[in-house]
Amino acid sequence: MKSALLWLSALFLLSSSLFGQGGRGGGILAASPANANRTFDPHDLTGYWSRNGNTNGFGGGSTCRDCGDRGFGNDVPPFTLLGQKMFDANKPSYGRALGSADANAHPEEHIGRRRAVPPANGTDPYQYCNPEGIPRALIYPDPIEFITTPDKILQQFQWGYQVRSIWTDGRQLLKDADQPRWWGYSVGKWDGNTLVVDSAGFDERTWVDHFGYPHSENMHLQERYRRTSYDVIELSMTIDDPKVYTRPWISQTKKFRLIPKSEIKTVDAGMD
Repeated sequence: MKSALLWLSALFLLSSSLFGQGGRGGGILAASPANANRTFDPHDLTGYWSRNGNTNGFGGGSTCRDCGDRGFGNDVPPFTLLGQKMFDANKPSYGRALGSADANAHPEEHIGRRRAVPPANGTDPYQYCNPEGIPRALIYPDPIEFITTPDKILQQFQWGYQVRSIWTDGRQLLKDADQPRWWGYSVGKWDGNTLVVDSAGFDERTWVDHFGYPHSENMHLQERYRRTSYDVIELSMTIDDPKVYTRPWISQTKKFRLIPKSEIKTVDAGMD
């Protein structure tokens, strides 16, 4: 465990010093011209999808050019008193370094993106090998495999090898969970060609994104997935958490691009 913590601390330091507020360095676009005329089923999300700027979908750091950055969104609602206290307690390592010339040069960004203090001073739950949770894991630019079954969709996150279940069998969202979970409780349904996922019952120790924005156990998260072409899924999200934010928080639109299975490479020999 000690070596894992040292590795994570080094990774966080690298992410702060090299990638700044992050996610804009990829040279490729989400959609490939080679796939422009390929047909697709908008209700089929099966496959490996990534927001990474590298062709094989891996690499941490930067996202592809039009995939959005590694934050939920810059238009952060005002905090409640509790929300401000939770925000101040989190010390992220990702973003522009606190007090740096780089941070001071970007007043248009919310302060959450300009306060990195590597290596997070022990406040990041992921430093201790806990799950990233949602929506943070969705934003990280490594592949996510979508696996469709008759009654649910599974999202397997290649970063950390975690699995999330989205029930699509018509059950109602469990809003008053006795036991909050790292991944919450999620149900999904199709609204036309958009998969709408509602989630609640989150463990409040997880962060909204890599910048350390907080949420409470009462957070309601809605994700809207739309496959817009053969090789692109667009995702928009909304957080409703009146204990922490004074109004709903709408995300920046994120894009995922389809990675052929033949190009998926893992660092774990036990993974296929």
